[in-house]
Amino acid sequence: MVNLKKLSKNNLAKKKNTSLSSRLKLFVESFFQQHHLARPTLLVAYSGGLDSSVLLHALHQLQSKIPFHLHAMHVHHGLSDNANDWASFCDKTCADLGVLFESYQISVDGNSGLGTEAAARAERYQALNTAAVDFICLAHHQDDQAETLLLQLARGAGVKGLAGMAQVDLERRLIRPFLHCSRADLLAYAEQYRLQWIDDESNANTAYDRNFIRHVLMPVFNQRYTSITNTLARSATHMAEASELLNDLAELDAEHVVDVAQQYGAIQLEQLVLLSQARQGNVIRFWLASNRLQTPSAALLTQILQQLKSEKLDASIQIKVADNLHVMRYKKRAYLVNEPENMPPINLIWQGEKVMILPNRSRLLFTKKKGEGFAYQRGGSNIELRIKNREGGESFRPALGRPRRGLKAIMQSSQIPPWLRVQLPLIFMNDSLVIIPDIGVDAEMQAESHEMGLTVSWMHAIE
Repeated sequence: MVNLKKLSKNNLAKKKNTSLSSRLKLFVESFFQQHHLARPTLLVAYSGGLDSSVLLHALHQLQSKIPFHLHAMHVHHGLSDNANDWASFCDKTCADLGVLFESYQISVDGNSGLGTEAAARAERYQALNTAAVDFICLAHHQDDQAETLLLQLARGAGVKGLAGMAQVDLERRLIRPFLHCSRADLLAYAEQYRLQWIDDESNANTAYDRNFIRHVLMPVFNQRYTSITNTLARSATHMAEASELLNDLAELDAEHVVDVAQQYGAIQLEQLVLLSQARQGNVIRFWLASNRLQTPSAALLTQILQQLKSEKLDASIQIKVADNLHVMRYKKRAYLVNEPENMPPINLIWQGEKVMILPNRSRLLFTKKKGEGFAYQRGGSNIELRIKNREGGESFRPALGRPRRGLKAIMQSSQIPPWLRVQLPLIFMNDSLVIIPDIGVDAEMQAESHEMGLTVSWMHAIE
């Protein structure tokens, strides 16, 4: 049976709690104005617990003052015998309020290596991201932020980790309106409006790290330091500012260190070593983050830097930074490279597309430009361009008056890394190699200044 909590009339706050409502209104108004939002759709991540119940009710109340659409989603983890009852409770509460509701059932993989807490959290965010809304509202508050800081300290996190949770995360469409409000503020609101909420029995289980901090460590800290929650949350704010400064510095350094002309950026090692040790690590973290990779551990970052700066700058290295993804080095540069896999055969005909998705998940981009690239109109309407794998023995004449050259020699002189040479798609006309993407067009078919031409770029995949 679902365990509900409701505060009795005797426990109601004597004075009306307007502080939380006022702060929420101020935050939402400011957020909407800053991002030029007109009647956006907000989704409350609604577990049915105290925090999300207050957020749902407060936002519902706010709709009478600020125009926006309000939805709610309950993520059904199935980890408790009460999970079905919780979903039903959330459904009924939303129906009573007139809030559009969705229950999303997930399966938490206990063998993922993340642990139950982290695995459930990852699945929960994935579920929330399926919603077609403008922003997802989370009910994290100041006490949660303080716990997060202690948790990250225990894990030896760096500045970014110690920054805790951001109040606004535009990239992931997340907002946390209560991040500067205490749990006591939320409880006072619930008292005022006599809200009901779910009591999840797992919240009392101190085998989970966050619960251990909440129920064991924080009471001890509060006995000695009565403002510890506010102080820790303030420290997280300082760390967020420091993290932003480090990111700004990394952007400046990346202008000299990262060759953005290379897909996913390539680290220019001769420029990297001119920086201090701390800035080298900072720009490597920035490079990985720019490619949507997780922040490397201190041990992994040390390994990357040591191997990249080896005296033998042309020595082969291969450092795993994600599933099937490695940092590799070639010609004094570092690249992000997919783990080698069997190349699927390519045998496709270009039919005028601007983008072609190849069997290995890479893409060819076709752009028409006057006086550049392949003179595709020269062959008339019956021209057929076929995209195929490299088979060996291909040759190519890069310019008139020069001899034909073997494809291997052309790729070497163009400094194509070895791991990309076997994947590079080639474009043929009547069995003759006419286009090598990103390298050039055979001399006989290069567009003249008065002709429309076709340039082809290859975007190899690192996903």
